[in-house]
Amino acid sequence: MNRTTSLRRKLIYLAILLAMLIPLFLLGQPSGGKGDPGGQLSVMRHEYNIAESDLGEISPASETMKLASLGMRGVAATLLWNKAHTYKVMHEWDRLKATLNNIALLQPHFDKVWEHQAHNLAYNVSTEFDDYRQRYEMVREGTEFLTRGVRQNTNAPRLVWYTGWFYGQKLGMSDEKVQFRRLFSDDKRLHEALEVENIAVDEPEARGPLGKPDNWLVGRLWLNRGYEIVEGGVKIRRQTPLNFYETGPKWRIKHAESIESEGILDDRAQNAWQMAGEDWLGFGTRSIPTTSPFTIKLDQLEELEAQRDEKIEEFRQLNEAAFDAARQARIDNMPAEILEFWQKPESEMTLQQRQLMPSIMKGLVPNLAALAKTSDKSVRLESVNIADQVKELNKRIQKTIGYRTQINYPYWKTLAQAEQEERTVNARRLIYEAEQANDNAELDKAIELYEQAFVVWAEIFDDYPLLTIDDTAEDLFNSVRRYMVAIDSQEIPENFPLTTFVTMMGEFGQIDSKTYESVRRETKEAAEKRRIELEEEEKKRQEEAEKAEAAEKQSPTATPATADKAAPDKPTESDKPTESDKPTESDGTKTEQTAQPESAPEAPSNNDATGDVTTSDKDTGADQQVPSSNAEGSEEK
Repeated sequence: MNRTTSLRRKLIYLAILLAMLIPLFLLGQPSGGKGDPGGQLSVMRHEYNIAESDLGEISPASETMKLASLGMRGVAATLLWNKAHTYKVMHEWDRLKATLNNIALLQPHFDKVWEHQAHNLAYNVSTEFDDYRQRYEMVREGTEFLTRGVRQNTNAPRLVWYTGWFYGQKLGMSDEKVQFRRLFSDDKRLHEALEVENIAVDEPEARGPLGKPDNWLVGRLWLNRGYEIVEGGVKIRRQTPLNFYETGPKWRIKHAESIESEGILDDRAQNAWQMAGEDWLGFGTRSIPTTSPFTIKLDQLEELEAQRDEKIEEFRQLNEAAFDAARQARIDNMPAEILEFWQKPESEMTLQQRQLMPSIMKGLVPNLAALAKTSDKSVRLESVNIADQVKELNKRIQKTIGYRTQINYPYWKTLAQAEQEERTVNARRLIYEAEQANDNAELDKAIELYEQAFVVWAEIFDDYPLLTIDDTAEDLFNSVRRYMVAIDSQEIPENFPLTTFVTMMGEFGQIDSKTYESVRRETKEAAEKRRIELEEEEKKRQEEAEKAEAAEKQSPTATPATADKAAPDKPTESDKPTESDKPTESDGTKTEQTAQPESAPEAPSNNDATGDVTTSDKDTGADQQVPSSNAEGSEEK
């Protein structure tokens, strides 16, 4: 190969490169403004909102770093990630933060950079410090790192959501949550930074009962910003819509729980729970996208079931004979053990049997699609349409039940409903004051407060058995243990209002709400049955006592002859002798009359003295009065 050939090839390569640069220049030409859209790539960036200005705040330092990497940004980022890990292991905190800053400049629109490194600072690095104030500083570093990420990724709802989650979970659920919440409420520097980000920490929506910013409520404001971004048309990425939307209302609930644990147990706590209940209900009425081609509302389950039942009834009226025959065939094929309790009145069923009834009734509905195909021609089209509607409603119902179960929607709804009642706040206040009195060795006061609280909690558990699976249940069980220590007893006292609860917690360590409701109902029914039995026994004893008393009153006047026999020695009130005229104990007249009362002859039938004879002195304390005719007859005899 000579020099001429080599030069020729170089010139050819150069010409090809120049030819390739021309279309690249035309395609990538930036917008010149004033109506000039620029090249095709610039037009597409603006069309799909992926231009640097659309993604977030433009950082000149970031653009410089990208250019300085000479097309090897991925390699540089990998080396920096490895360096960051090394500095963390070596406890080189300043170098670590500088390295994280460089990573963020190289990959500003990669969400995981911001999430991972903020988590690294707040959860991993902070634990290396002994003083909780230093740990809080690292947590704040993590929050500020996330805030920078949000500024550079304004259309990243997942990153905004993570920031709101971070403020609530890390500051409100860590081991140092008491100290972290207090430091956050007094952190004016962080509050000013939040105001710059349009998080209104001075508004009532962000302030707790003491008038200071609350971490749960501030986190909720971040989450609401993420919801607004999604409602503006941005899709949720790397997260399910269900989890994305539930966190904001959940933070309201966590705020109410936190202030109660800190001793705010008055109308402020009740108001916090009311707002939490409203937020959770708002979440239940929000349209949630699903994996199916339709949305659902978690609080719409009862409405969907009512619509399905209405459609089934419409179908039955159109095909009454065929529907009833198919339903009866299913009843005839029902297992004997199920058929036995299915025929019982609801009042005689156990809780488990009552819980099975909805599924059994659903199983008795015939196959509507099959029946619609064989229905009369005049109603066949309408029957097919109704069968399709029922099928679609069943899909929605199943999806709604699955999503409700996934986040335990009924539990949180019930919790918010129960906690906003005045008696629940009062029960928590009594327990709180009892614990304080117990810590101060005021045992009599503590015992009295414990007992008052247990009565109220028993009523709450009766009305809301679902609360027995709450964290409150374990705390309450520990309070019962301290109460038993205070009264110096190892056995549950008689008529203890929380007997069922304590027994099940002591045996299993936790309670299933359905099992608790079943046991409580059976215990209550047994107690009511025993109460009725005791009332009947008491009534029977009272009737027997009344009969005995009546018989005892009637015994001195059993026959008229007895009264006639006793008349001579029982003077009337006017003839009663004085104390000196009374016979002595040696007088045989009275002794003979009282010793042998049955030897007296039977009185004539026409001489009835029943209406004229009164009871003796022994029975009534009054003198016995005898008509003179009877007395004279007795003397003559």
